[in-house]
Amino acid sequence: MKKIKKLPTILGILILISGLVAGIFLVNSRQVFKLGASADFAPKNVRVSNITNSSLTITWTTDKISKGFIKWGKSESALSKTTLEENAEKEFIHSVNLPAIEPNTDVFFKINSEGEDFDNSGIPWQSKTLLEKTNQTSSLTGSGIILSPDGSSPAKAIVYLSVNGIALSNLTSQEGTWIIPISLFIESIPETTVIEISVIDGQGGTAQAAIYPTTIKNTPTIVIGKTYDFRNYVPTVDSNLPESKLTIPETIEISSRFEVDNSSLTLSSNNVVTLDSIDEGEIITTTDPQFFGTAPAKTGIEISVESELQTDSLTSSSTGKWSWSPPTNLDPGQHTVTIKWRDSNGILRTLTRNFVVQAGEAPAFEATPSATPNITATPTSSGIATPITSPTGTSRSTSIPTTIPSTTPTIKASGTPKATISATPTNPSLPESGNLTPTIGLFIMGVGILMSSIFVWKRQDA
Repeated sequence: MKKIKKLPTILGILILISGLVAGIFLVNSRQVFKLGASADFAPKNVRVSNITNSSLTITWTTDKISKGFIKWGKSESALSKTTLEENAEKEFIHSVNLPAIEPNTDVFFKINSEGEDFDNSGIPWQSKTLLEKTNQTSSLTGSGIILSPDGSSPAKAIVYLSVNGIALSNLTSQEGTWIIPISLFIESIPETTVIEISVIDGQGGTAQAAIYPTTIKNTPTIVIGKTYDFRNYVPTVDSNLPESKLTIPETIEISSRFEVDNSSLTLSSNNVVTLDSIDEGEIITTTDPQFFGTAPAKTGIEISVESELQTDSLTSSSTGKWSWSPPTNLDPGQHTVTIKWRDSNGILRTLTRNFVVQAGEAPAFEATPSATPNITATPTSSGIATPITSPTGTSRSTSIPTTIPSTTPTIKASGTPKATISATPTNPSLPESGNLTPTIGLFIMGVGILMSSIFVWKRQDA
C-alpha cells in the first residue's frame, strides 16, 4: 500500500502562527494616507481648536507646500460638505474654519491634500461642537510677533494657545503677527492662569512660551526654535529713549534767546483725522461695518481694510465729517483698517486699527468712542511720504529659561483669525484599527480544526 505523505503537525502550527504575526504587523503598520498617496502632502499635526456651539477650526501641516480642503459631515458615511482653506496660496501650514454647525453636534471630517483624501487610520477624524454659546463677560485678546530662526525675518506659522485644556489657534500674517480673541471662546480667565503658547512653522520648527493673561495682549517677540517663560514679564510703558538732565545756574536770566512756534512741532487737532467707530482690538458682530470719524474740511482720505484688501478714496465734508463702508462684506476673523491723509504741512499721516469680526446675530454696527489715535508722521523735504517698517516676532509654552526683551514690539496684526469656542474633541465611537479579538478567535478556531483533523486521522489509521 502506497504511503500517503502528510504535512507535519508542528509545521502547520508554525505556518498558522507566522500568518498571525504577519497579519498583526500589517494591521498595526497602516498609514494615515492611502496607498499610492505622496507622503510629502500627507497632513501632519492635525488639531481641532476654536470650538464653539456653531463652528470649529481644523489645522495641519505638510512637508511640501500644498493646498487642501475639508470634507465633512454629521456622520462617517455622509461627508457631503466641503470647506476650503482660508489661504488661497499653497503653504506648509493650513487652517480651515467649519461654520454653520448645529450646537452639540458630532462632526466627522477627512482632509483632502493635493487631490488625495486622508483620514485617521481608516476612519474620519471626529470632534463635537459645544452645547451653548460662550457668554463674553470681558475682552481679552492675545497678540504678538513670530520670527524665523534667523531672528529677523517674519515666520509663517500656526500659533496655538492652551487655556485650561481649551485649544485656540490662528495663522500668522505676512508680517509675522498673530492675534487671537480669547474672550470669544472662554468666558473668564483668572489672572493666575498660565496660558501656554506653542508655535509650529510647518518645516519642523517649533517654539514654546508660558505667559499670564494680564500680559498676553502684548506678548514679547518669539523666535522659532526657542523656549520662553514670560510669567515674570512686565510690559514697559516708556519708549526707552535716552534721558538727559539739564541744570540751569540760578544766576542765569530766565528768558529765551529765541522763539519757536510750538504749533510747527506738534500736530494740531485741526489736522487730525479720527476714527470714532471702532477701538483697537474691538470685536464687532456685523460683516458690513460702517467706519466714520472727523477730519479737516475737504481733506482727501485714503482708507483700506484687510485681510482681503479693499481700498477706497474719499473726501471729508465741509463740516469735517467722513464715513465709509467696505463694498464687500468682511469675513469673520481679524481685520486691519488703515487711514492715510496729508496734514496742512504736506506730511503723510497714518492711522491703523485692528479689529475682529464675529459672526453673530446682531444686525447693526454699534459705535463706541475710539481711543486716542497713535499717529506716525514721516516728513521729507519734498513732502513725499517715506514708508514705515514695523518689526515682527514668535512663541510657545514650557517653563525654561526666562527671556525678556528689553523693548515691547509694536504689534500690527494683519492675520485672519477665525473665531469659535474651543473644547476637548470626543473620542471616535468606532473601535481602533488593529483589534486583535477577531484574529485571536480565528487562530483558536484554526488550531481546533487542525487538532480535530489530527485526531480523526489517527483514529482512521488505527
